[in-house]
Amino acid sequence: MQRFNLIFSVLTAGSVLALLFVQQLPVLTIAVILLLVWLSLLLLSASFQKYRVIFLILQLVVVSVVSFFQPWAFYLLPGTITNFLVLKNYRGPILLGGGGLLLFYTVYLPNSAMRISGLLWILFVFFVSTTVASLAQEKRGLNDSSDMLRVERNRLASLFEQSIMNSEAREKEAILSERQRLIHEIHDELGHKLSGGLIQMEAAKAVYQKDAEQAEKLLDQAIATTREGIDDIRKILHSEAPVQETLNLNRIKTELQRFTDHYQIKTSFHYFGKVDQLSSFQWQVLLGNLKESLTNTLKYAEASEVTVHLHVFKGFLRFEVSNNGKKTKNYKKGLGILGMEERTAMLSGQLVIDTTRGFTVTTILPIRTEKNMRNLMDN
Repeated sequence: MQRFNLIFSVLTAGSVLALLFVQQLPVLTIAVILLLVWLSLLLLSASFQKYRVIFLILQLVVVSVVSFFQPWAFYLLPGTITNFLVLKNYRGPILLGGGGLLLFYTVYLPNSAMRISGLLWILFVFFVSTTVASLAQEKRGLNDSSDMLRVERNRLASLFEQSIMNSEAREKEAILSERQRLIHEIHDELGHKLSGGLIQMEAAKAVYQKDAEQAEKLLDQAIATTREGIDDIRKILHSEAPVQETLNLNRIKTELQRFTDHYQIKTSFHYFGKVDQLSSFQWQVLLGNLKESLTNTLKYAEASEVTVHLHVFKGFLRFEVSNNGKKTKNYKKGLGILGMEERTAMLSGQLVIDTTRGFTVTTILPIRTEKNMRNLMDN
């Protein structure tokens, strides 16, 4: 608002001065001096904020006094009054007093043409000034809203970081608790049985020469006790081991989440069918093709979203990685695509690339047993 008042006042002074030059009035020298004084007071009010009101009052007094003797000075008066509108707490009295002052001076203009033009000029100046003031206020409101949003974003970011820290702390606590439980279980169950077996074997060793039959019984008992301990170890390992398909699905999800976190590209993963039919070799191929597809998306696609679908049908699977990037009709097979084709072909599969919508890489693999897979890899 202050910058607008300064520019508008300078343009007004220049217009009045140009009008005086055109009319070639004899008071041209006095007019130039008056305009220089008026502009000087305006610049002083803009430069020294502490004394702004004093300089604006002096400017208003100069224009008000000169307007009694030189009617052309009246056209500086509306712009002078609007300079006071920067005083927010006094806008109501300023508009009321300024409007009355302008109407008073309009009556004393020498002819009807100047009165009409004076009224139109007053309306124009106040309309432009109020519009600019409204826009400035709206801008300040937007800036305040932006600051509030920035503060809220920072607060939410802090809460998110804190929640992550809490989640990590709970996860570590759960791991420690589970570890402690396994330690107690091994100590209480397995330790007792293995210690008992060891004692029986030592007793058998001690009585072997004196009573071979008794030593054999002790050895049989030690063997049975040790076998029970081994069975307990297998049960514990089997119960604590994660399901293989769950582990591999989590690997794919982790890879996609890492890609989103690093490059801010949205990802989604959907799977259908019995994923437990997939072998470890097939999971390795799918994960390798996924990583290469994500790398190509980052390098060439200029995409904002990556979608992954895994369909497990009877006898084969279909693994699709697609993005919404730019279309590439004529693409060259680089080392990445050739590597995907080679991995897929090792399991008698097929790699299909579609560029009609974005870039889609589809891996099709037959579903076979683990034994067949090992034989195939050995061959």
